[in-house]
Parts: sequence; C-alpha cells; structure tokens
Amino acid sequence: MTNTATVFTRLKEFLPTGVVTFGAIDSACTSFTNEGPLADDEWRLFPRAVVGFRDDSGDLEKIAFLVRHRFIAATYYMDASNARLFLRIYVIPWDLPGSRGELRSRDDAVLKPGCKYLRQLFLKIRTERSLWEGSLASSSNPAYFLGGEPDNRTLLDIYNSLPSPSAQPIQGDIPGLRSRLYDYQRRSVATMVARETNPGSIEHPLYVPIQGIDGKVFHMQPATMEILSELPRVSAVPGGILCEELGTGKTIMILSLVLATLDQLASPEEGIYEARHPLTPLALKLFDTSAVISERAKLAGRRKPKTDPDRRFPSLVEIMIHKCRVSPEGIPLHDSEVQEMLEQQHLWKAIRANVPFYLHSQPAPEGAVGRRARTHSSNGPKVMFLTSATLIIVPDNLRRQWANEILKHCTDVLRVLLVDDKRELPDAPVLATDFDIILMSHSRFCHESKKRNVESLYSWTVCECKPKPNVLVRRCKCSRRKDVSPLLQIRWKRLVVDEGHNTAEKQTDYAIFTKLLSVERRWIVTGTPTTNLLGLNFGSGNELLYPEDDDDAEKVTEKQRIWPTEEREDLRKLGNMLADFLLMMPFAYDSKSFKTLVADPLFKPSGPYPGDVDVLVQVMSTVMVRHRIEDVESEVRLALLDNQIALLDMDPLAVKTYNIMQAVIAVNAVDSEREHQDYLFHPRNSAHLQELVSNISHTMFWHVSDGDHEERLSNAQSALQHLESGKRKGLPGDLELIKQAIIHIQAAKEDPVWVSIQSQYHVFYRVENMRAPVYDAWCTFPEYARKASPVALLPAHVLLEIRQAVVRHPLSSIAKIAEIGKSFNELEKAYRDVARFHEQRKTKSSRDRHASESKNLELAKRASAKEKMEEMQREMEAALARFTAKFHGEDGDSPPPVSQDDPSQHMVASSLLRLSPLKDVRIRNSLSTKLDYILNEVLTYGHDEKFLIFSQSPSVLSFVAEAFDLFKIKYLSFSGQHSREERQSIITTFETSDLYRVLLLELKHGARGLNLVSASRVIFCEPVWKADVESQAIKRVHRIGQTRPIVHVTTLAIRSTFEEVMVTRSKALRENKQEVAKAATDDRTVRDFLAHPTFLPVPADEGRVNFNHPLLDIPPPPSPASKPAAAPEVHAAETPGSSGGAYVEIPSGPPRKKQKRVAFAD
Repeated sequence: MTNTATVFTRLKEFLPTGVVTFGAIDSACTSFTNEGPLADDEWRLFPRAVVGFRDDSGDLEKIAFLVRHRFIAATYYMDASNARLFLRIYVIPWDLPGSRGELRSRDDAVLKPGCKYLRQLFLKIRTERSLWEGSLASSSNPAYFLGGEPDNRTLLDIYNSLPSPSAQPIQGDIPGLRSRLYDYQRRSVATMVARETNPGSIEHPLYVPIQGIDGKVFHMQPATMEILSELPRVSAVPGGILCEELGTGKTIMILSLVLATLDQLASPEEGIYEARHPLTPLALKLFDTSAVISERAKLAGRRKPKTDPDRRFPSLVEIMIHKCRVSPEGIPLHDSEVQEMLEQQHLWKAIRANVPFYLHSQPAPEGAVGRRARTHSSNGPKVMFLTSATLIIVPDNLRRQWANEILKHCTDVLRVLLVDDKRELPDAPVLATDFDIILMSHSRFCHESKKRNVESLYSWTVCECKPKPNVLVRRCKCSRRKDVSPLLQIRWKRLVVDEGHNTAEKQTDYAIFTKLLSVERRWIVTGTPTTNLLGLNFGSGNELLYPEDDDDAEKVTEKQRIWPTEEREDLRKLGNMLADFLLMMPFAYDSKSFKTLVADPLFKPSGPYPGDVDVLVQVMSTVMVRHRIEDVESEVRLALLDNQIALLDMDPLAVKTYNIMQAVIAVNAVDSEREHQDYLFHPRNSAHLQELVSNISHTMFWHVSDGDHEERLSNAQSALQHLESGKRKGLPGDLELIKQAIIHIQAAKEDPVWVSIQSQYHVFYRVENMRAPVYDAWCTFPEYARKASPVALLPAHVLLEIRQAVVRHPLSSIAKIAEIGKSFNELEKAYRDVARFHEQRKTKSSRDRHASESKNLELAKRASAKEKMEEMQREMEAALARFTAKFHGEDGDSPPPVSQDDPSQHMVASSLLRLSPLKDVRIRNSLSTKLDYILNEVLTYGHDEKFLIFSQSPSVLSFVAEAFDLFKIKYLSFSGQHSREERQSIITTFETSDLYRVLLLELKHGARGLNLVSASRVIFCEPVWKADVESQAIKRVHRIGQTRPIVHVTTLAIRSTFEEVMVTRSKALRENKQEVAKAATDDRTVRDFLAHPTFLPVPADEGRVNFNHPLLDIPPPPSPASKPAAAPEVHAAETPGSSGGAYVEIPSGPPRKKQKRVAFAD
C-alpha cells in the first residue's frame, strides 16, 4: 500500500476543485503553522492530525476523514494577518493509476460516511481565483464547485426539452415508400437506423462531468459519489423509445425504418460460453467450414461427430443459395422480376426453403461458471430461425388502422401478415421467410404468450423431415410445437410495440412474453411514455392555445424543488421499460439499479443533489427519439388549437336534482360532525366519494334522483334538531346550511313535474302545439303533473315513435294517434318490468342502476343498432368502392345512387303530412343545457365539419345518440360494447364517408391511438382531469393530416359547480407546471369545494340556446316547371390520404405505371 506522502506527490493526477476557508484561527492551534513539507502546488500538506483547532461546524474533521481515507487530498495556507485558513481540495479518482484497486474496495464503515462527507463538502467548495491564490474573495457573488441555481426542472420539462435528433436526414427515396417524409421525420428515421446498425458502445449515462479549477474534467456518479478520471462506456441499446409528439407521424417513421433496413438479417444472439454462427440446411449438410464444423459439434454433444458419407463439395448454385439467405443485403430478392427469373430457373423454392438458423445451446444452471458452465449436460441445442421480419404489436383497436397506414404509405414491395385473432400462426420457417411485417393485436399476442414451454425446443435433431429425391432443399415442416408459440422459435430482427407504455408493467403475461422473445432490436412507440409525460404545445402557433402570462414566464424560483410522489410512479414505469423491455445496460443486469441510481436520488427530502437531474436527462436522451416542438413546427405547422371552456347554467328542473345532492352532502357533514367514518370525506370513504362525484357530474348533464325523498327530508329535519339542541357540534354556518337543504328538498318534493320525471331515465324535451288528447295518451305523467307543467314534456324516444306513427299513417285522426300512444306505453311498461326483473338482485349506484335499466330496455325493444350497423356497412362499402376505382386508375364515373325518388311521390307525401293534426308540433329545448349546446353546435357546423364527442359515461352518450336520432343527425358510436371488427369498421367508415358527421366515443376506449383527422371539432361532455387523457383525445384530430386551419375543442362545464372549479384548477396547475393530483377528489381545492356544498339558484334564460324544430319534415313540393335534379351523390372522403383513411393517396401529375397494393396475408 502506498503511504500518504506518496499520494500527495501526485496532485497533478487529481482534480483541483477549489478552496474551503476557515476564519477566527486560535493562536493555540499548532496544526497549521505554515511549516512542514511543501506539496506540488507550493502549499503545505494537510497535517496528519488536527490539534487545537476549534471548528464548531465539524467540517475540518470531515475533511481530515476524507484525506485520511484518500477520497481527497488537501493542501493549506495560513493567512496569519487575517487569521484565516485556506484549504485547496483535490479529488482523488477511484481509477487512479497504480492504486491497485484500493480505492474501489473500501469497507462500508469508511465508504458510507466518506460519500456523505464528500457530498456535503462539494457544496461548500468555492472556485474564485482569488481564493485559490490565498487571498480573500473579491467578488460579492460566490462561485461554488457544485451548486449555483437549483435545477428545478420537472419530469415533463425534461421530456419536452430533450435534444432533437442530430443525425443527418436520411437521403434520397426509401425504396417501397410511397409517401414523402418531412425532414424531421427523415432525421428520426436516420437516428433509428444508426442506433440499430451501429450500436457499439456509448458514454455511461449515469456519470456527469465535473470540472476542476484548471479546466480538467472528471466524471461523477451522483448517487454513489464514485469519481473517475476516465468516463466508462456501456453497450448501446439497438432500439429505444420513439416518443415523437402526438400526431407527428410515428407510424410512417416505423414503416420507413422497416423499408430502409428491409434486407438486413437478424444476427444470432450473442452467447457467453459459445460462439453462434448463422447456418442454412444446405450449409449444415454440405459445408465443411470451421464455423459449420463447430455447429455440428453442438449436435453431437460429448460424442464424437459422425462423418456423413453423402457429404460432398457444394456446387456454385448451392453456395449462391446459401449466400442469398445469410447475407441478403444488396440482393434484390424483393424485386418481382428477380423472383420471376429465379422461378424460371427453378431456384426460387429452394431459396425460400433454405431458411437460415443458428443453434442455441441450453443455458447453464444458475451458479455454474467457467468449465462447469461450458460443459454442463443438456438436451441439445434449440433451433432459432433467423429473419429479416419485424414483429409489430398494436392495441386491438389500432390493428386495422395500421393496416390502412401500410396501404397508404407503402408499395407492394412490403409483405405483410395481418394476424387473424382466430387463426393459428404459420410455422416458424414460414413466418421467418415469407413476410416483412407480422402485425398482431395486443390480445392476440397475449393469447400466444400462453404457449411458452421453451424447454421443449432443445433437441439433438435439427429437422426430422425426410429428404425428397431431386429436391435441392426441402422446407422444414416439423418445427411446430403444441406448447410453444412459433414466435419463440425465431430470432426477430425487430420488435415494435405501439402505445408501448403497456410494457411498463413487468408482471403481466404480455411483458413476460416480450422478454422471452429473442429480438435483436426493440422499439417502443408512444406519444406518452408515462401518465405525466406528454406534450401539450405542438400547434401552439397562436394565442388561443394555453396562453401564458409574461410576468409568470420571468419568475425564477430560487428554492430547490421537491419531487412529488406522482413522478416517482412515472419513473418506476420508465425504469421497467428500460430494464425489462429494452434491456438497457446497466439496468437489465440489475433491475433495481434504475431505482437506486436514478429515481431515488431525486426524491430526497431536501431535493435532488446537483447532477441527479442531469443523470435522468442523460438516461432519457440515450433511449428516446423525440424532436422538440419548435424543431417540428419549423417544418410543419399543425392547425391552430382553439381550446375553450363553455360555462353553462342548468335547466331549472335539473337544478332541483343537483340541489338534492348538495342537501345530502350537507346533512352528512352535520350528522357525522365531519370527523367520523360516516363522513363522506373520511379517507376510508374514497370509493363512496368517487361514486358521489360521478353521480353529481352525471347530474350536470342529466340525471334522475332515486330514493325516498321523505326520508331525505326527515334526515335533514333531524339534523336541524340536533344542531339546535346542541347534540351535534357544527360549524357557524351549518344551521343556515341545513335550513337551506330542507327548503330545497321540500321544493323538489312538492313539484309534481320533477317527481314524475324521476321515474324515467330519459332526457325530456319541451314540445309546443301538441294536441291535448295526443299528449295525454303518450305522456306517462299523472294527470296532476301534466296539468302542473306549463309546457308539454316528452322524451326523445317517444317523439320518435310519434313521428314514425304519423309518417306511416299521415291521415290518422287525433283519436287514432292517441290510441297508438296508449298501446306504446303499455308495451313500454312491459319492457321496463322485464328490465327491472333482471336488475332486482343487483345492488348498484343509482347511475349504474338507471344505465342498466336503460340498456336492458333498449336491448329488449329496439333493433335500430343492427339496422345502423347494416347502414354503416353499406355506406363503407360504397365509399371504398368509389375510392378503389380511383386507386386502380379507372376513369368511369362513380356508381349511380341506389334509388331516386319520384317527384310525384314528394308531392303526395308533403300533401298528406300537411293534413296531419300534428303538422304544427315543434320541438323546443331539452331539460339538459349541455345536450342543447351539443345539438346547436352540430346543427350549426355539422354540414361543413365533423365532430368527435367524448364522455366518460356511456349513458351520457346514449342521451346524445337519442337526440341525434330525433334531429336526424347521422352519427356513429365507438365503445367497448362493439366487437373489435365493428370498431375497425366504424373508424374506417367515419373517415371515408361524408354521410356520418359525428362520432360518439367513450373516453377510455377512444382517447388513444385512433387517427380521426376528418373531424375538426371536439366536445368533452364533462371536464377531464387527467391531462394525458385529454391530450390524447385531442390528438385524434390535432395531428398531421388535419386539413382544417383551426381545430376547435370545447369542454362543457356547469357554472358555480365543482366542474367550474375543476377546469379552472386544472388549467392553473398545468400553466404553472405544478403537479396534478391523480384524481380530482385528491386535489385540495376541488375537495374543499365539494366538502362545502352550495345550492344553485334557478337560472335565468339569458344566453341559453333556443330550439324551434318541427317534429315532422314537410318538404316543399318541387316546382312543376323545373326538371327533377339528380340526387346529389354522397362521396367518400374526397382526399382519403388527408383524412387518414384506409387506402393510398394517389399523387397528382402525369400518368405513371400502376403500382400494386401491399400484399397482405390474413
């Protein structure tokens, strides 16, 4: 071991960091006397022991510890005139040459306190030159070795400020790619190609540079305080996370990557104790190269390999066939003319059958090393087929969209297998040879994960197929195993997981199976890698999108930011992606290392240490491919985003329902004294609170209040008595609160119209000019309620039945129409009884109970859903037929309309309807102001623009659907109730047809992945608390391919309720880049508002949308003098490429050779 004096003679190999000073030196101190040996820097060596020095801070004692155990070296200068001690601090690198590993093998009793002291010392070292020279600092602004301004970047800040790819854009046309790439897309593709083909090693991302006072740079790992003079390197990941901004064309980037590397074959997986060489059946049979001989030895095991008497020297043709399969780059085997030529020479089948593979020996037992690991007995090696194909896993609802994008962007050079959910996969040799892309849904992939008995693949036999005479190479047909998926028998060139945030959960079958696959290159494709990693600024080219206050932008927070627990969950997911899916080193070697070296240091109680945030930035930059917003917007400008909040007042009858719920909260608060477990806002009642908030939110669209109103009134009166008697301790305003609750419960209970509405789960509409006998027959209200209502009230489905009855029999008398109404109500009652019978044994929330009743009722009585699907299918087929004709270059006109009414029939129909006693009936406002707003928007803009309408509640969407049926608005619905095939057809139809103007989507099913750029208006029926969910939903339309100059987004909220508080609070948190709680009820501001109920007054009618729509459509008769005009044809998307439709956009220009479609195998 070297002594201390020797260490101090090597100061030039250390890092000079700066100076630490101590004042008020006592004359009794004998340790620092400016006497003793000089160091290389002409100052005195730090003494072996410090005697007589008074240091209340303990810093000098810690420095002595660090010097003694060789973390640092120090020299001193004593300024006697100013009674000040100057210490120069030099950091000793752990990889110091000649240290013989001593600095890397310290005991924990030394290492732990040493790293702690070193971390504290670095924050106190100053780097002013005057101090280094032994003079007092001349600057009033001290400069520190580490520190300065705190790094207060959030995880979202880091994500959105990652450096854009710096690779030169890929040049020229990519063979097989039909579409033209933007330059930023070319840079991303070039970056991905470089990461795949030249992985090599990279600078270790866990080390950050630290610079000495002389400019020398060492490298520090902040979590462990390990300091090295040479930056270590680690193996690069041949893949990463493609997390470009939502809507910037990630799909076409992946397709470009596939096409740019189409002929590259996967290499055998590297082995620790064995070399693995690519083989083919011909090579194994005929070749005698050293690589082939070593592979044959694996099949012999410990036995001596037998010599095949039939082995001969391979012919030139056989060598060529082998070469084509193991080194296919540059050989145009995808060219149809080359294939035709090879078929004429009877070589194409032999080339396809000569599938390349390698032998993978069974892994050594755990704990076996050295000779034991190399010579352990096994069941023989397994055969792994090599492929140039890419396996792409996509969410179920995006499978058809991916297929459409391939058709749109790629020519027929690409061979695609669209895996059917019900069919078995082809054998492994077929999968490895006949396709370039295997496209699978998430659920189909999970189904394959059940077959993973990899142990059964190990065998001493490569192939048991008997050779055929006069056949050069026979394709293997014995590879299939019942308990092993063919996916596990292939060494894949590339695995792509779309919406790959699913890979963050490592205990699922999905994640386990992806890790079992043998894959050379792995890519995650997602716009939001974790919940809070999302971009909200793309397309922010105008003041409409998320405006910022200039004053706020200039504010600088000096206090160190404390990282919230929500970001820890994001980092956990990110760590799982890196370690378990991408297999990034060093995290793949030690799955806990991301947590201990990257995540945990950020969550110290005092905040991150200098360098901790930089480590995270470096790790993310290493694997993520993402352009900054400004770099994308310099090339392509998205539509401006007009994001607005529409604050509405509730209908007077709906206000009574809302106030009933507020009264329930008030009574609960008083009865429980806001302390006990009976209190709704008690921590143990989170589930009940969520249900209550959901019901309140539903009320603000439309809701009925079930339960015993007498009991509610009694409970409120009892609470009032308890307060007045002092039996319950309340807040100062509780007495008035309960009195108001009683008033509102009584007001609702005594309103016969409100009470009658509560028995039916439908939105009612005000109706004018309805004849009294007809209204009495069709309305289910009691007579006293009908008389109490100033206007007729009927639900949408009843108005639809009345309309259909009159249209079928336009000359029906009032008595006849009333008779039909009575029969309809009897049938309705029977259906309702059936629905209640199915629900009587279930206990659900009121909203779910009403939704279930409504659902069962609809299933029992209506066939319209089936009719709509049939209508949609006809429209989709017509639209696709028209476009297919264009696609193939056919010049013929589109097919004529299916039918065209005779003008005389219009005249007869209009004449008869004009004679109906209900010809003057008008539909006015509904009892839902949100529904009225939606109807007004669609009726105003729907002729020119398409809409997406999102809601968290299926019941809300059913109310909207009923309204659209009533107002004859064509729409489609996308929900979890549809099968996968139906969902794919719905999306394709909406994008390619002009008939359907609105798509209704459940938020949880329709917010991610879909490309719906034919729409340009989005309405949220209620506020969305989670920013990533809202952003994903908006990006269905606000993306590349959107042709409208402005995308309008409107969130509906009720004024003076928690919805207004929720949208205001959420917007403020996002604009100020503050952390957003996981749920709205977890946010203190929203929770406090809910916990202090307020009653709404009856709103005025000012500003409310007013409807005046005829129940019956009575078209004017055509002019007798005019010729009957041909019915206008409803075209599919005029520019299907721009709408993200199903097929390829044909560029304009001079005629060219017709291209085939992409070859899909189902």
